[in-house]
Amino acid sequence: MGAPAQPPPPEATLIRLVREAAGLSPEAAAARMGIKFSGSRWRQIERGWRGDTATQVLAPDVTLAHMCFMLGITAERLAETGREEAVEILREMERSKAPAPSETPEPGALAELEEWQQKVILNALDEKPRSKREKALLLRTLAAKIEAAEDDEQEATPTDQSPGRSA
Repeated sequence: MGAPAQPPPPEATLIRLVREAAGLSPEAAAARMGIKFSGSRWRQIERGWRGDTATQVLAPDVTLAHMCFMLGITAERLAETGREEAVEILREMERSKAPAPSETPEPGALAELEEWQQKVILNALDEKPRSKREKALLLRTLAAKIEAAEDDEQEATPTDQSPGRSA
């Protein structure tokens, strides 16, 4: 079972390029989707074929829309590939997942930092193209790591109590 005779479809190439630009593996990208999805299936869609059966793979419209939504690919950009049904689904996802205008946004993760500190962090996040959702996930992950390190430090420091005495 050799390589496919034809290149992957344009939408598969778009997804692969955006995923790689975001620094994500197929498994990491699949894990971030709002639906159950595997890294191996992601790879099949990107390649445009399934190696074990040597058959062509074309992402179903709903799956393609979810993949694009997770990567921050807009409906307009997906439309360039000619997958109109997937584009319509993606547009609906963009409309329904967007916060309602009357909602007040949560204070940002950077709100407690000085303005110059916020700019440094945001500039570092902008070095690779990332969606706002990806940036927020990175900040939450970083905050969790910092909090875990602080908890570890507190557990490692001895208490001021002498042995044998109770409080």
